[in-house]
Amino acid sequence: MTEQEKILEAVYRAVDWVNSELPPNHQIVKAPETRLYGPQALLDSLSLVNLIVATEREIEDAFGVSVLLASDRAMSQKRSPFLTIGSLASYVQELLVEAAGPPAN
Repeated sequence: MTEQEKILEAVYRAVDWVNSELPPNHQIVKAPETRLYGPQALLDSLSLVNLIVATEREIEDAFGVSVLLASDRAMSQKRSPFLTIGSLASYVQELLVEAAGPPAN
């Protein structure tokens, strides 16, 4: 399993947790193109926050690294990392690469 697949699995576990709290007609589809924020998104702001927190927890469990997803950096990007599941997973991967630091020689 690639790192990106492992990240997506962690995000999907967070989606499962959020879905358990949502009504059946507002379930998040587990697919990279699923909209989380903006037009055509099913999540309200509280559900999005819950997903972000659950994703942080799942990433820490899966990778042993604590990441902060909702930051000034995330909010100031031209394209929100919370737009879709895929953009969220890509942002997580970026943060994990940075947390790992430069490769050892």
